[in-house]
Amino acid sequence: MTRWYSRCAVSTLCGNESTQVCLTSLIALRGEAVSLLGNRVLNSMKRIFSIVATVLLTGLVFGDLACAQEHEASETGHEHHEHTFGVFTGFATEGKRESGPALGLEYEYRLSSSFGVGGVAEYTFGDLDTLVLAMPFAYHGGPWKFYVGPGLERVEGNNEFLVRIGGEYGFHRGDWEISPQIDIDFVDGEQVFILGVTFLRGF
Repeated sequence: MTRWYSRCAVSTLCGNESTQVCLTSLIALRGEAVSLLGNRVLNSMKRIFSIVATVLLTGLVFGDLACAQEHEASETGHEHHEHTFGVFTGFATEGKRESGPALGLEYEYRLSSSFGVGGVAEYTFGDLDTLVLAMPFAYHGGPWKFYVGPGLERVEGNNEFLVRIGGEYGFHRGDWEISPQIDIDFVDGEQVFILGVTFLRGF
């Protein structure tokens, strides 16, 4: 019954053509439909593969760039220590401290990678021995350090308020640092220049 119904349906669809010719035509149409569907699936798969490959390639490229930048930053960056102690040696320019040699101790506490606060005790030998105490606030930018802070100059029992500004460039070697520096003390209406080198160690 089902078979007869199928043949009748085919005959109805095909009109005056024979059943065999109609079946051949339907098989051909079916083949074309399958081929068209297969081509669409293949094209879709190609597009998906292209998108996935592009995403993976982009991820690899940007991943390599990120790793390279991180490696470069780790090589050129300077790891900061929370505490730094140093010894300063240098000399003062002519003027209030008579071009005397200077020795000092320095300490800095790093508040962050960019900012710190510290203390300086510096003694200048000359016609009038001078003791300077200061509390500089520092900004770090790579190997550069700039600072400013209030202080006190003590000469023969007399105390004068001062403001110290300065800068230095650090050469790092492990936990050690060598920093040439220049300071200017504004005290009692005068400017005193101090040039020298600081040897520091971080902890």
